[in-house]
Amino acid sequence: MRFEGIFSPSITPFTREEEVDSSKLTEYLDFLIKGGIHGLFLLGTNGEGPLLTFEEKKEVIRTAVEHVNGKIPVIAGTGCPSTKETVELSKYAEKVGADAVHVVTPYYYPLTQNGVIKHYRKVAESIELPIIIYYIPERTGVKIDVSTLLKLAGIPNIVGVKDSSKDVIWAYNAITLVKEERSDFVLFGGSDALIFTHLILGADGVVSAVSNVFPEIVVELYHEIKKKNLGRAKELQDKVLKIRQALKKCPYLAGVKAALQLRGLDFGEVRSPLEFPDKEKMHELERALRKVGVL
Repeated sequence: MRFEGIFSPSITPFTREEEVDSSKLTEYLDFLIKGGIHGLFLLGTNGEGPLLTFEEKKEVIRTAVEHVNGKIPVIAGTGCPSTKETVELSKYAEKVGADAVHVVTPYYYPLTQNGVIKHYRKVAESIELPIIIYYIPERTGVKIDVSTLLKLAGIPNIVGVKDSSKDVIWAYNAITLVKEERSDFVLFGGSDALIFTHLILGADGVVSAVSNVFPEIVVELYHEIKKKNLGRAKELQDKVLKIRQALKKCPYLAGVKAALQLRGLDFGEVRSPLEFPDKEKMHELERALRKVGVL
């Protein structure tokens, strides 16, 4: 499997009782695949991974792997606050056939750089699957120095990093310095506002929240950059930015599922304690998306 292009940080559909809805999940995955996305990034921020139980995470991974059946790569989110839990869930993802795992930096407790290295090394030693480091310091409270990333890139099955720091200098240093030592190391951008920037600087792909709702637009942006049609690519990046701004009118994380509803695709609401937009906010979101011309 090649880890490049547009990967969707797929949502987790819920029933009205906030239970995982596996049948809706398969329907949603078909929508993404039809939209042309190049891979799945399960149980990340948009997938509400931290709000799911251990068994629910297993259900999502198993359902996605079985349904996708090799059409596109499935990168399963297995990162937990403890190394022990991360190892257990990573072994499960390997057992059921995921193509790779992404492992978020352990959150809540402050970690030293040595602690970060020990964590990822232990996970890497427990499985043979490729591992993508999920770097999102705003949410985890833990930063990874580029020098630390260089050390982690020396572990054979740690194959890449998803950078959601929005720190372009960090990303540029990571792309240039790490690839000098290991040319096959993958860097995914993690911000819809920086798709154009990350890809132009040499990133292999992007994990795009906007692609959860409008996969066709983000995939077109990627292909226009690959074809070096930078003028058209910039127009599409501007559109993606406006969509991102519209989604942010909703309570945190809820904009994606709300916008899907506006597209006629009801995959439930967000899990408590997250909030879904009220009618006024939904109307505001609809007006904003219509102004962008995507509804």
